[in-house]
Amino acid sequence: MVQHTVSEKNPLYVTGAESYRISATGFLTPEHPAFAVMEEYFLSEHRNAQGYGLAFLESPEHSVTYVTTPRQIREYRAADTDGTAVLDTTQGAAYAFWPTGTGWDDYVPANTWHPGGEGIIAQFAHPLGGAVVVFEYLQDDADGKQHQVVGFHCERCHPSLRIDLDHNMANRGPEDRRWVARNARQHVRSHTTHCRPVNPDIAVTVTAIANEQHGTNHPVITHENRCAASGACAQIRSLRARGLTAQ
Repeated sequence: MVQHTVSEKNPLYVTGAESYRISATGFLTPEHPAFAVMEEYFLSEHRNAQGYGLAFLESPEHSVTYVTTPRQIREYRAADTDGTAVLDTTQGAAYAFWPTGTGWDDYVPANTWHPGGEGIIAQFAHPLGGAVVVFEYLQDDADGKQHQVVGFHCERCHPSLRIDLDHNMANRGPEDRRWVARNARQHVRSHTTHCRPVNPDIAVTVTAIANEQHGTNHPVITHENRCAASGACAQIRSLRARGLTAQ
């Protein structure tokens, strides 16, 4: 897993990563219809009326916009024939996160961390054992279409991703994954109030009543058993078995 740094004042706020990947490069030129608005994102000392070369860097929980000359990005692209070229980010300026707003919303790539949209993003040890896992997955809607989603799952309280909607959101880029990871960190830090495992005795009682009323002998299926069989725990287990863990 990629290691991240957090703010000393706010341990939920990720400030950087030990490594990044370049997810996209591009150019912003005066010919772009929203050029004047888009370059407002840059500090005045970094502005260039002739245009910009851009690189979008990201880690599982953070992102950086690198702003440089068009020439540097052209040279980087020419050198990166096998995906191993190194971009010297000391030649330009680095901005935390990818820009949003007019022009940028259509320009910045909408991507998932794993190429297929499924995989583990991060995991945090739970103080009482187990882990809180951040992962991205594909969810079918009522029309059968698949949507990219990112969520977190606690291996102790087993929230349902379809019921506990504050545990997941649309997966449109690094900021969405960063926010869900932030919520996962919050769950760990506030586990005494946020983490509420379902009492297995409830399943025992409900099953016993149902068996008595209907003359059946169904086994007890706890909330945890159900999650392991067909819930988020099963999804995460499958992702691990397929080796889909962020590196």
